[in-house]
Amino acid sequence: VLLYVGLFLGVGGAFALAWLAEDQRCGRRFVIGAILCGLAAAPMSLGLQGLDALGAPLARLAQPVVWQTAFATSFGWTVLIALIALGLGLLSLAGPRGGRKPLALAGLAGVGAALAASGHASAAEPQWLTRPMVFLHGAGIAFWAGALVPLGLSVRQQSKDAGAFLHRFSRAILPVVAVLAAAGIVLAVIQVQTPAALIGTAYGRLLLVKLVLLLFLFTLATINRWTLTAPAEAGATEVQRRLARSIGAEVLIVVAIFAVAAGWRFTPPPRALAIAAAQPVSIHIHTLKAMADLSITPGHSGPVAASMVIMSGDFGPLDAKAVTLVLSKPDSGIEPIKRPATKPGDGTWRVDNLIIPVPGRWTARLDILVSDFEVVKIEAPIDIRAE
Repeated sequence: VLLYVGLFLGVGGAFALAWLAEDQRCGRRFVIGAILCGLAAAPMSLGLQGLDALGAPLARLAQPVVWQTAFATSFGWTVLIALIALGLGLLSLAGPRGGRKPLALAGLAGVGAALAASGHASAAEPQWLTRPMVFLHGAGIAFWAGALVPLGLSVRQQSKDAGAFLHRFSRAILPVVAVLAAAGIVLAVIQVQTPAALIGTAYGRLLLVKLVLLLFLFTLATINRWTLTAPAEAGATEVQRRLARSIGAEVLIVVAIFAVAAGWRFTPPPRALAIAAAQPVSIHIHTLKAMADLSITPGHSGPVAASMVIMSGDFGPLDAKAVTLVLSKPDSGIEPIKRPATKPGDGTWRVDNLIIPVPGRWTARLDILVSDFEVVKIEAPIDIRAE
């Protein structure tokens, strides 16, 4: 959450001060504080990523292997780009006037690039679509959220240029929100895939919470844009106070959205869950007379298919006359499942239309007919996941 505050409210705020406020100082201290918060949070978040990747306790945070592991992940790029973006945002506030706008613009682009460098959404296929969508979504959030605190303070303090600041923001925000919403919808469709996943997965439930918060945020923003902006630009004092309070409420909702989005780090999206569920489970069985690689796809209970590669015990070819797959689980009270395999012509043996009724540890046995008078039986345990 603190890294989000630095990127969105800090770097986004620096962009708003450079491009929309035009040298107003309202909210400058807050923006600097947010950037410093992000600079402090970025390395800490990288260390926590290393701990998470290793499954290590917090006490091991100082160990070099934790940081090496963190840098080896894609999140290492996110932190590196985020630090650059935060630095550019800070320079745009402290540097010469002529360089403020390009530095702030580069910082805003850095926010989008940092988010696009890692994460579930960026890793989703097709990446030629998802990474640009994450970039636009992140940059759009920074533009909108970053402007709120400086704008709210400018309106509340009734500075002489508050009307101009408000006018520039209200004119620019509509296309930004359109791009932000379009990118968000594309990413949500790719990640969630089916409406049932909105309720049936933790990721989907977090998305629903975020959507409810966004509904409140868009409602407030609509009221501000179409009801309060014009009178506030004209200098109506009471309306300016109401607008400042409404913008303050927007900021609180935005921070709540950051907190919800941070929870996605611990909740893989339905897309990733579906990919994981479809992964096969494989074992290698090796004896003196024969060996086999057995894969069951998908590797969970329910309808599956089995594929087998049969070789001799010394890794040579084995021209088996027939192969039978036997799956047994004595502790389940289920009779052994015995199916003859077919040879599709690609060097493997297959069993299709196989149903494994329950998950758990099964024993897989292959009865290999190597001649008219000899059957070689090899077996090994295989763990079947729950569906």
